[in-house]
Amino acid sequence: MTPGTTALLLTDDAPLQLGHFTLDPTGLAVMGSPSYEEWEKCGAFLQQIEGAVQWWIGDWLNYGEHAYGEKYAQALDATGITLRTLETCAYVAAHVDSTRRRVGVGWTLHQAIASYSPEEQTQWLARVVAGDDGVPWSRATLRTALRLERRRAQYAAGALPEGMFRVIYADPPWAYDDAGVIVPETATPGHEDAFGRAERHYPVMSIEDLCALPVADHVTDDAVLFLWVTSPMLSACWPVIEAWGFTYKTSMVWDKQAPNWGHYVSVCHEHLLICTRGSCTPDTPTPMPRSIVSERRSAVHSEKPESFRETIERLYPLGARLELFGRHEVEGWTVYGNQLQPVACG
Repeated sequence: MTPGTTALLLTDDAPLQLGHFTLDPTGLAVMGSPSYEEWEKCGAFLQQIEGAVQWWIGDWLNYGEHAYGEKYAQALDATGITLRTLETCAYVAAHVDSTRRRVGVGWTLHQAIASYSPEEQTQWLARVVAGDDGVPWSRATLRTALRLERRRAQYAAGALPEGMFRVIYADPPWAYDDAGVIVPETATPGHEDAFGRAERHYPVMSIEDLCALPVADHVTDDAVLFLWVTSPMLSACWPVIEAWGFTYKTSMVWDKQAPNWGHYVSVCHEHLLICTRGSCTPDTPTPMPRSIVSERRSAVHSEKPESFRETIERLYPLGARLELFGRHEVEGWTVYGNQLQPVACG
């Protein structure tokens, strides 16, 4: 075929013929009795076209702008496609080079990373293909991962609130080397996403990132730290405690009264470590709280009972208080966290 000739004109008079399948602008017709293999191959071809059309449009538009200038007026007349769709296709095609486009990865996933650098695009597309437990990511999963990564970066670079604090209450977004656990068939549907796979719920931070937070620069000489930690992170949390300028003293245990499936046991508890800097025993030591608190967990991932905060306030009524990685504004506390929501009024 010579340049300038038409390879395919899809019209009612000249439909596209794929074996027993006839494709025209208004639908697909079946002639005869195709085998299952033929039907499957036709579906695969349609899927390839569906995933390629946006690339074709984008590359076509970008060539038109380069070769002829003002492209959108002509493209609108030629295609009838909306201006917004044309602009989106052109942008993605221009920013994701053909050498980085991945076969089998939908165009909308490429669209989600089009604004990133070439190196970052390559990395994210590799993660999409690798997926979780061998299952490639969906567009929703990629968008969630991108959002959480942006938040994690904000955490790592963000400055803590100004001031010096005597009481620190922290629920760090610990990073687990785990994409999740195998959930028994008897578990409630969706259970593994509700109470596992922390990365799907908030931006996790590495031990190095947590240690780098300048907490020690914002605590008084005599201060106390209440630090939430799960059993898998017990041995890993010690560098964080030391980097923040504290020494471990004792702990409380929250009995959640409901299981969270683990690799070895059905986990029903979390630890609240009590660490001090200087001399900081409770202002009001009596009545002394029990070390084990039994209170059923809520349906919100990682949410802690308010009774623990109330215990802290009763033990330490004096001094400024800072909550790290909090989710809601609380009277009497300075709260730092990227999931922070204002207190509801009325």
